[in-house]
Amino acid sequence: MAILVKGDTVQSVDRALAILGIVSQHNQIGITDICKALDLNKTTVYRLLSTLMNNGYIEQVKGSNKYRCTFKLFEMGNKRIQDLDLLEEAKPALEKLADLTKETVHLVVEEGTEIVYIHKVESTNTIRMHTWVGKKNPMYRTAVGKAILAFSDKEKAIDIWNKSEIVQNTPYTITNINDFLEQLVLVRKNGYAIDNEETEIGIRCVAAPILNFSKNVIGALSISIPTIRFPENEIEIYGNHVKKCSEVISKKLGYIY
Repeated sequence: MAILVKGDTVQSVDRALAILGIVSQHNQIGITDICKALDLNKTTVYRLLSTLMNNGYIEQVKGSNKYRCTFKLFEMGNKRIQDLDLLEEAKPALEKLADLTKETVHLVVEEGTEIVYIHKVESTNTIRMHTWVGKKNPMYRTAVGKAILAFSDKEKAIDIWNKSEIVQNTPYTITNINDFLEQLVLVRKNGYAIDNEETEIGIRCVAAPILNFSKNVIGALSISIPTIRFPENEIEIYGNHVKKCSEVISKKLGYIY
C-alpha cells in the first residue's frame, strides 16, 4: 500500500491509529461501523485492520466479523509505567512549587513506620527547616506521613501507629490514636495534611499524597514554612498548592482522577 505524506504526518499511520482508537472504544466492532465512524472506504479499513492484526494490536472475534483490541497496547503502556521513576517524574513539578511559594519543598517515601526524604528543594529565605535527603521522621507526626496514611487502608494506619514509639515531641504532637484517626479522616476530606508544629516548633508543613496507576500511595510531597511566614488562615492556600502539585505528579505516574 502506498504511503501518503500529509504535512508532517503519514496518512496511513494516522488512519491506522484512528482505527485503533475506534476499536478500543468498543468491546467488538465491525468494519461497516468503523468505516462510518472514520468516513473511510471498506478496502482501506480492511487493509489497515489486517496490518494491525498482523502486528498483534487487533484481533478478529472468533466466529464473527467483529474486531477488538488485544492487550498489546496495555503491555506496552504497563512497561512504561513500570519504568517510571518517582523522583525523575516529580522533580519538575516540585521545582515549580518551590518557585511559586519561595518555600522549602520535600518529596518523601515511606520506610517502615517512618518517612524518608528523597528530594528537597531549598527555600531562598534565610529561615528554613533543618532537613536533608536521607533524613527520617515518624509517619504519625509528619504531614507527609499523615497524607500517606490517610489515603491508605485504616488498618495500615492503625498498624503504623501501634508499631511506632509515640512521643510528645512538641506540645502540639498528637499522642492519642482516636485523635490521630479523626485527623486522617479530615486529611482525606481536604486532600492535604498538616503538621502544625508537631515535629518542630516554629515550623508548619502542608502535604499531599502521590498516587500511581494502581491507585496506590507511593509517596508524598510537602511545603515546610516557618510559622512567622505562615499564619493559620493561609493553610488552605498552601493546601491547594500541594494538591495541585500532587495531581500533576500522580497523573504522570498513571493515576486517573
